[in-house]
Amino acid sequence: MLRGLLSAATFIVSTTVLGLLAIVAAGVTGRPNIVMRLGRLWSRLQFLVMGIRPTYRGLEHASGTAPRIFLANHLSALDIWALTAAVPVTTRFVSKRSVFWIPVLGQAMAVAGFVPIDRKDRRRAVESLAKAAERIGGGASVILFPEGTRSRDGRLAPFKKGAFHLALRAGVPVVPVAISGTGKVVRPRSMVVTPGPVNVTFESPIEVAPFLPDDVEGLSARVRGAIVAHLAADEVAEVSPAP
Repeated sequence: MLRGLLSAATFIVSTTVLGLLAIVAAGVTGRPNIVMRLGRLWSRLQFLVMGIRPTYRGLEHASGTAPRIFLANHLSALDIWALTAAVPVTTRFVSKRSVFWIPVLGQAMAVAGFVPIDRKDRRRAVESLAKAAERIGGGASVILFPEGTRSRDGRLAPFKKGAFHLALRAGVPVVPVAISGTGKVVRPRSMVVTPGPVNVTFESPIEVAPFLPDDVEGLSARVRGAIVAHLAADEVAEVSPAP
């Protein structure tokens, strides 16, 4: 519990200090990528306090600035830090709208050009995916969690269709990202930090051309298979596709 409290305190302080710095620096310079650069420091500091050293594989698939869509499983809040520390600074998250209400963090995300999404409102969700497509068209990469939210039981949940509609619409490669171990470091609905192995694997990019114009199910199955291949058995649940 002590490490968890220290981690929470570090989150509050580092988010406030680095977030304010990012907001000011991005505003003064007109370079929103500064937010992601400072985000890397924010992520590494958080892992340092937690006693975690993530292991990365396939980083060559996350290098460069060519637009692509990263689709990752979501076991824990730690996944955000694991991804921020590794993806190009031109990458933007598609994140649930409520996160943008967090003081300083939300403002930094907005300045960086992150895309809020309201999954409870279908019309707004469609508008958000259109905004994400604009970001890609402007040369950015984006990150989405196709499960739609963080896992509540430490297992891979069904995929929603929105991320795959976006991928087919944008026409850029999709990079599946498997994150394993984060759900055991911090269990769902817990503040206890249990240091352990965290593995992040960037799979080879998947070209969407063979799935055009609208093979959402086929693309989803391909991405899911690539992610499942790198998860532990107890992180996978056999589930039916989400509606």
